[in-house]
Amino acid sequence: MCKIQNISDNPFARFSAEEEEDLRSIFLKPRYYDALKSNARQGNSRILVGQRGLGKSATIHMLFEDLKANKTLPLLITRYEGIPLTNNKGYFLYKILQSLTKRIAEHLYKSPKEAKKLSKEQKKSLGRLFELFYDEEVAEDYLKEAKSIRAKKRANRIRSLFNRNLRLINSVVNGAIKITSSVIRESMGIPEADAESAPSGIFEEMKLNEIKSMSMKDVVDKGNDKLLAFIKLEIGIASDMGYDSIVVLFDKIDEFSDVNSDINKVADFTLPILTDTDLLYTSKLSIVFSLWSEVKRTLNNRGVRFDKFQDIDISWREEELEQIIDKRLQFYSINKQMSVTLKSLVPFDNDRKAILNLAGGSPRSLISLMSRLYDEESGEGVEGIISSFAPATIAKGLVEFCKRFDYESQQPSKVSDKNNYYNWLNKVLMMKKPYFTLAEIANVFSVKNTTAQKYISEMVKMGIISPDIESSGEDTMYRTVDPRICYLMTRGVTSLS
Repeated sequence: MCKIQNISDNPFARFSAEEEEDLRSIFLKPRYYDALKSNARQGNSRILVGQRGLGKSATIHMLFEDLKANKTLPLLITRYEGIPLTNNKGYFLYKILQSLTKRIAEHLYKSPKEAKKLSKEQKKSLGRLFELFYDEEVAEDYLKEAKSIRAKKRANRIRSLFNRNLRLINSVVNGAIKITSSVIRESMGIPEADAESAPSGIFEEMKLNEIKSMSMKDVVDKGNDKLLAFIKLEIGIASDMGYDSIVVLFDKIDEFSDVNSDINKVADFTLPILTDTDLLYTSKLSIVFSLWSEVKRTLNNRGVRFDKFQDIDISWREEELEQIIDKRLQFYSINKQMSVTLKSLVPFDNDRKAILNLAGGSPRSLISLMSRLYDEESGEGVEGIISSFAPATIAKGLVEFCKRFDYESQQPSKVSDKNNYYNWLNKVLMMKKPYFTLAEIANVFSVKNTTAQKYISEMVKMGIISPDIESSGEDTMYRTVDPRICYLMTRGVTSLS
């Protein structure tokens, strides 16, 4: 296997933000990033929209890390199990409360003295909130944190965290006791939520024995007004702990298995929470959603006020895509002062332009393409160290990338029949040129104009071709949309199989 000179490891092995070991070191801030961060801190809700692979998740993850500074408490929500597909506003509020309760718990666990800033009434309320919104995810995070802190104790650091909770933490880590909401609450110095010390106000009609056994649905059935009141209560507690604002980050909603990548289902799923003006105008709270562009268009038609819930489109220029690769290569370079670059790996301008064009504006596609070139250069029986990809490797790699590309992932709606979709892609490849008319389709496939028109309608519906705006009528030209299909045409490829 060959290696790239001055590179420590394969820089193109990971395609998603979740896989990256050090996202910050390779993350390139999009043009809108600082404005998005500033608006979120100031309580202005936003929707981050873009196609798959444009970096929505990477942006959300970096936003989560960056918002931790400057007295902001960010919440990252990526799990949607248990939320119905429709009429689900209360369930989204529940998820926000669950995440907010967890983050307050983390803060008090790491800094138990901070509990002294809270009133007796607030502590009582927190005790009940822990009972209401505790789940296994909180327990897992608690265990990880306990293990981490015990390791630091062994290294003779941050001893003050252990004064009264060392025995409890050791018992948890060693499996001597079950991790329950009471264990977490006790480790933070929050009093037990007993019946005699019940807080006043929104908890009055909720008995302790009822709270301890309530499911998500039971809590949601108490009503959205109750849930919103809980959110405002926790915002007040967070404020007294020193936080100026709460930012809720929703990511991967359109990848939730129950919506099945269906644009209309994603729109139905998110519509109730995106039209909840009471939540959106809650003081010291902002919401940031990441969604596909097509979902945004559907929501716009269904009454979501994008003049109030401003959307931000993700897009990348080709020079920015090159910067993304260069930053990644610098991270993996052994000599960072003389780091490897896209230009050093691909010396010829035309090859670099082809690579950036075939990425289609997507950082994920670009990394995937570079991975294909790396694999081609490191083929079976190839040994040694290279400083650049060979022209033959690039030529073969680009064709293989385009032939194997996941075209259906670019579809605005889920492809119901994958084989049929790829059959239509093969048909457009048989045209052998990116632009063509109805008459040319009829000629290539030896069909009547009426049949050729059906072909066109089907391919337009699937997003494979689109009418050229500069032509009309019988002479309308149709343009092949995907640059990868166009590239294959120039290389004489007439089938993806």
